[in-house]
Amino acid sequence: MRREKTFGIFLASALLLASLPCVTVAQTEPGAVPSKINGSTTQSKTVVARIWHGQTLTNKAEKYYKYLTEAGIKKIQSIPGNRGAQVFRRTNGTITEFTVISYWESRDAIRAFAGNDIEQVHPLPKDNQYLIEPETKVKHFDVLLDQRQ
Repeated sequence: MRREKTFGIFLASALLLASLPCVTVAQTEPGAVPSKINGSTTQSKTVVARIWHGQTLTNKAEKYYKYLTEAGIKKIQSIPGNRGAQVFRRTNGTITEFTVISYWESRDAIRAFAGNDIEQVHPLPKDNQYLIEPETKVKHFDVLLDQRQ
C-alpha cells in the first residue's frame, strides 16, 4: 500500500513537471496569439478585424464592387497599421450584399483612420448612389485564430 502511494505521488509530480512548459505559454502577454511559423510556435499581437456590411441592387453590384475596391479598399490598404482586407459578396435575387473585413494591428491604428469613434461608418462619397439603407456602425473583433493558407 505504501509503495503504491509513493508511486502515485511520483507519477503526479512527473505529470506536473511535464506540464510546466504549457503553463508558461499560457502566461504570455495578454492579447498575444500563438501562431506557427516554419513549424515552431511564436507569439504575435492580436489583430483587430473591422467589419462593415452594405447592400445594393444586384444590377448595380458589379459597378459598386469596382468603386468599392478603387475608392475604399485601396485607400484602407495605404493607411499605416492596416494588415489587409477581404471583400465578400452574396446575391439573393435583386439584392446583393457586401461584407468588408479590414485587418488592423491595433484599435489605435483604426483611430488614425476613423477618428475616436471607431464604430462610426465612414461612407465613401458615392455610397448614396449605390447602397440601400446604409449602415451607420461597424463592428470590431479581436482575431483569435486565422488558419487561412
